Amino acid sequence: MLTALEIELLQKDKRESFEKMVKIMQSANYADKQDALNEFATESFRNTADQDYIAARMSYRAGLIEPFLWSGLHAIEKYLKAILLFNSLKAKKYGHDIEKLFGAVKEIERLDLRLPQSVDSFIKYLNEYGKNRYFEEAAYLPEYALDSLDETVWYIRRYCYYMKEYENEYYRNTRKISPLEQELNPKRYNISGLLEKIVKEESAAYPYLIWNNCFYGKEEQECDRSSIRNTQRKFSAINPPLAFFGKEAFDILVDYVDFSASTKNYYK
Repeated sequence: MLTALEIELLQKDKRESFEKMVKIMQSANYADKQDALNEFATESFRNTADQDYIAARMSYRAGLIEPFLWSGLHAIEKYLKAILLFNSLKAKKYGHDIEKLFGAVKEIERLDLRLPQSVDSFIKYLNEYGKNRYFEEAAYLPEYALDSLDETVWYIRRYCYYMKEYENEYYRNTRKISPLEQELNPKRYNISGLLEKIVKEESAAYPYLIWNNCFYGKEEQECDRSSIRNTQRKFSAINPPLAFFGKEAFDILVDYVDFSASTKNYYK
């Protein structure tokens, strides 16, 4: 067992190594602005979106509807914003509106998006119910919500990298997996991100990522999507506490809490 002094020395060494790494990164030359966009898109958007996605799956498994919706919304939001940056487009002024973000991504000609209608539908659903962070409005979980999230993340995330890097003939001939082949075997498709690292290393988040998941996991792990959808929770809904408050109570609360515009209009 390490002594207190040894632990302190290890912590000091880690802190100094981290500070050294930060200085190196801060001194990096971003003569090409796309390098800065790519790095931020990867580290601050895509990697944190991967974490939000796993957090949403964990919440679903625990029966926590609101955290599932909120984390799911954030995951999709960050993936879409990352795609914009990877394509040299601004991700500002969208807030948490993933329908507007999705619309902006659809306009990128290079992507040639292949998306099932179910992805559009789930994004609309998340955009409506995912922003309900103060539980001001009713929350509901449709059938197969987790499978729908998995599907949406996979279809959006596969465009979440700097595509220009792979546009030369070498990469076209040796690296690219056709979209149809990707869709036939989603687990085979790899963009070398955080999710792929978790699967490869089977780290602590691995069980939560692969549970009932037909889109992420080991390629050799078979998945019966119909069976998984049948085992997922059926429709459920929760009424918000605010629904039982009268206008008199709301008039008091509004001086203390920032409510959404829709809630304010309801009590006018």
